[in-house]
Amino acid sequence: MRGTMTAWEQAFRKHHPEITFQDNLLGTATSMAGIITDTSDLSLMGRPATVNEVIGFEWVYRVKPLGIQVMNGSLKTEGRSPALAVLVSRNNPVQQISMAQLAAILGCPADAKPVTWAMAGATGTWSHRAVHAFVYDDQTGTGAFLQQAVLGTRDCWNWEIVREFKDKARSNGTIYPAAQQIADALKRDPDGLAVATLGFLGPQIKALPVSGEASAVALSPESVTAHTYPLARSVYIYIHRSKDQQVDPKVSEFLRFILSEEGQALVEQQGDFLKLNAGAAYAERKKLE
Repeated sequence: MRGTMTAWEQAFRKHHPEITFQDNLLGTATSMAGIITDTSDLSLMGRPATVNEVIGFEWVYRVKPLGIQVMNGSLKTEGRSPALAVLVSRNNPVQQISMAQLAAILGCPADAKPVTWAMAGATGTWSHRAVHAFVYDDQTGTGAFLQQAVLGTRDCWNWEIVREFKDKARSNGTIYPAAQQIADALKRDPDGLAVATLGFLGPQIKALPVSGEASAVALSPESVTAHTYPLARSVYIYIHRSKDQQVDPKVSEFLRFILSEEGQALVEQQGDFLKLNAGAAYAERKKLE
């Protein structure tokens, strides 16, 4: 996110040359500590704050942090808060899946009932086949997002069927990305259900449309920016807003710039993330009033 943040800062200083910036971007997992300890004005995060992060801030200030969505994650680029795709074998008859079905399949089981493809709507012989799930390690940022998106405050996968992956080094020193490991595991297992990115989609694999509160939608740039795809990710800046709803004026002005047409055009120019649509940008600006 550093490239986009730097572009915002440089453009903002053309309007406000008196403002200076000091960036210390060490990753989403450490970002909330900045505003909790009052050592930063802004916490830039590639996912929503977790329950524990919000509790930590609230314990100190007796008010919740204010989260402002500043751009959408990428469609499929690793390291750019990419949307997550639900992947299955191309021979799998399931054509779509809901978030409720994902929760029932992946979450801690209420009983010892076998987890089969019938839980995703499969019929015939496929309805009796066991599901094998491949997901990101829940100790990674992507894994934490997935678990929160699917299970909410429940934080327990069904370990009888779930296998986790995280980036690891190959013998030659290169990185074997978690998403590629997940896709490779699915290619070897026709009964697999994988959650990864579109970046490693191949002829043996298809991505399922996913439904949340409404009809199932396919993962696309349009469904990400329209916020209709349930496993799309966004980038947030969290700030401290006092109990009387006051925000530091310079912080508010910078955030308003980010959410302006000029600020969102810079997101598009950088090309790493997807900009907010006009309606979403307006809604986020209203939070600052």
